[in-house]
Amino acid sequence: MKYEAIIVGGGVVGASLALLLGQAGMRICLLDKGSPSRVQQTDLFKGKTASLNLASIELFKKLGIWEKVDHYSKEFTNIEVWDSEGSSAITFSAQDISETKLGKVAHNNKIISSLFDLLQKLPTVDLLENESVLSINNIEELIEIKTDSGLNLTANLIVGSDGSMSSIRSLSSIPIRTWSYEQTAIVSLLESEIPINKTAYQIFTSTGPIALLPVTVEGENLASLIWSADKVYAEKLLSLRDSEFLEELKLKTEGKLGHFKIREPISSFPLHQLHAKEYFSERTVLVGDSAHTIHPLAGQGLNLGLSDVIDLSERILSLRREGRDIADEQMLKAYSDSREKINLRMTALMEAFKRGFGSKNPWVKLGRNLAFSVANETKFLKKKFIKEAAGIT
Repeated sequence: MKYEAIIVGGGVVGASLALLLGQAGMRICLLDKGSPSRVQQTDLFKGKTASLNLASIELFKKLGIWEKVDHYSKEFTNIEVWDSEGSSAITFSAQDISETKLGKVAHNNKIISSLFDLLQKLPTVDLLENESVLSINNIEELIEIKTDSGLNLTANLIVGSDGSMSSIRSLSSIPIRTWSYEQTAIVSLLESEIPINKTAYQIFTSTGPIALLPVTVEGENLASLIWSADKVYAEKLLSLRDSEFLEELKLKTEGKLGHFKIREPISSFPLHQLHAKEYFSERTVLVGDSAHTIHPLAGQGLNLGLSDVIDLSERILSLRREGRDIADEQMLKAYSDSREKINLRMTALMEAFKRGFGSKNPWVKLGRNLAFSVANETKFLKKKFIKEAAGIT
């Protein structure tokens, strides 16, 4: 079977790209080793949540899924950040950049379900699930993949959107830089005694940052927890009884939201940083976590991946309108250079936050508190930080 592009990986990023290109009339194959289209109705509001910035929301509006996603999302108008070992704090408000909101928190499963509802109706897109890629071969002006079930598929371009352990990246011999953050992300859905309302909280502690995001589940306003804890401390937290865990969380958040109740079982996963040295090879290109993963402390991972989608799709469709090869090497290099610069800047910022706020050095503590004070009192700096977080350029 011959396609214009084969997209491997049917998560939010890959499915968004498939829908965007398919809606433009391109012949697309979306292939995944699992069954992302089969989200159970009972699971729509369980599992991971995503903090969507304004640029990501605009993409979902363009795709035609935002109305469905928005109905079950929760907006935040403020971001409140403080250092648990210092006196400084900073509040970012949508009003500071003349916006009504900074973003919305949505459920990943609801986003994926909404994407596949439209994908399954598109005649230009073929969905192949429960298929793994075994090999990639470049042939004259095309690229061929073979799957574990024996399928041979060809395309002008292959897009790897199959996550941090990307088989496409590996089969294309694209080198990476990676290291462990030596932290574990602990996640859950919580009910807070004091309503979280429309504020996202970020608390920096000596053992790792804590994020609490406002989320809506069946009409209830709850808090999504992402606690990035140093490994040894994380092991201690995960060994506690629920009541002890919640007491520790209340202590670390300084009682800002009062007592907590657990609404979804606590789960965890290791944190690491990864960045491809280039985002492409011959007729192959990477997007999202296949190309880069960052620390979750600011919730920007998915937003960066969706920005990859916007950038790459515009370049592909421009070449296609001109009747040129959509896997043109100059285009792929231009995409790679552009996105790498932006994504590395965000990666460096997250690394600086993690290292700076994880330090026990008293001079570093003084410096970060001064930085908080200066940023909070300087309108230009505040606006710059807020626009970066909101996805406004």
